[in-house]
Amino acid sequence: MKKLLSIAFISIMILSCVQSPKENTTSKSDNPLSGVFTSRDSKAKTLFRNMNLFAKADFSYVDELLAKDFIIRTSGDTAVVATGGEESIKYWNNLHVIYEDISFSDGRLQTFELNNGEVWSAYFGELYAMGKFSKENYAIPVNVWIQWENDKIIQQVDMLDSKFITAELVAGNLN
Repeated sequence: MKKLLSIAFISIMILSCVQSPKENTTSKSDNPLSGVFTSRDSKAKTLFRNMNLFAKADFSYVDELLAKDFIIRTSGDTAVVATGGEESIKYWNNLHVIYEDISFSDGRLQTFELNNGEVWSAYFGELYAMGKFSKENYAIPVNVWIQWENDKIIQQVDMLDSKFITAELVAGNLN
């Protein structure tokens, strides 16, 4: 009987430590920039697929996924660096002029659904490439953010240290 009571007591203690999923979630905040994030969901995986296609200079996804008024911004310049699919492809091809063998680390992929209705997917990792002029192998820390509206991408924000681009432009006398 003593063993039975001990087992019952231990079982009750273990069960009391486990929270139900409902109790374990946070309540919805009124903060418009708060929300829910997921890891490696379908939208984040689409971002990573697009990045890997970009690495191969394959822009087949542009017509399907980019909104007509899609824009690209960079962390070094708050101005828009490209608008629309055609201009974006030209911008991305300029990166292929100075780098070859482009690839990305697995990195971290997440999608953020904010209380204000915005949906963003982000990649945090490294871009690997060889400079076409310097023959330097680069490992560039990069964050790429895309904003979704329904199933279309309306903007992209690239965050990286421009010194890596500048170094390759100088090596190629393109500055």
